[in-house]
Amino acid sequence: MNGARLHYELQGDGFPVVLLHGGLLDLRMWDGQVGPLSRHFTTLRYDLRGFGKTQAPVGQPYAPHEELRALLDHFSMDRVHVIGHSLGGRFALDFALAFPERVSCLVLVAPGINGAPPSPQEYAWYMSLMGSGREKDPQAIIEAWLGSDYLAAAMARPDLAPVVRQWTLDNMASMKPGANLPQPLEPAAHGRLEQLLMPTLVIVGDKDNPVMLKNAEELARRVPALTRVTLPGVGHLPNLERPEDFNRAVLDFLLPRSVSRSP
Repeated sequence: MNGARLHYELQGDGFPVVLLHGGLLDLRMWDGQVGPLSRHFTTLRYDLRGFGKTQAPVGQPYAPHEELRALLDHFSMDRVHVIGHSLGGRFALDFALAFPERVSCLVLVAPGINGAPPSPQEYAWYMSLMGSGREKDPQAIIEAWLGSDYLAAAMARPDLAPVVRQWTLDNMASMKPGANLPQPLEPAAHGRLEQLLMPTLVIVGDKDNPVMLKNAEELARRVPALTRVTLPGVGHLPNLERPEDFNRAVLDFLLPRSVSRSP
């Protein structure tokens, strides 16, 4: 697909739901969601370019929202619910703005927003490496990310820390120059949030990076049909840190909006 071979998993039956994973992760991050979701929906999850088992040429720019459209066309999915986490949330936002007729409901989990004004807090974890001589060392970048405020809540848990560390290390190749060159939608999403007219759910943890909480607040203020859920004691990985509460929030949002809808 556009020079890439996307690794995907398809499960369940019903109205389709697409899951977009976060950066330095892959489709495995949704292991705790596909079971509950596939009891009601067809779930499609895939490894984004540069991550997991997806194979793609190095150094080739691409538009993630166009790639998602091509994947949905391949499966003849005309309308879908889209769930995106972090980096995947950025891509989900771009897709919903570029192709609103293809999106029934939008679920944004600790999302980034392309075009948002830069904030020192968002990348403080990486800036701590500047001047150390390690700012281009993938291993050092990984360790800084794992030690950041984004992941502090998850990494404090003995059951989650080894899993998150392993998944992150497995995706270290995405840090290599040219490995992942996504091109955002233009004009950028941040200036167009009012155009998101589909039912939208944003889920964040109150222990996440302050910029993620700010993003959720801005979405709640500017997106007309938005529901916000904030999970207490949770960081940047709500679906991993509190899977039962996360799944309940998503299903409570999607199920009433999926009656009599077909792909």
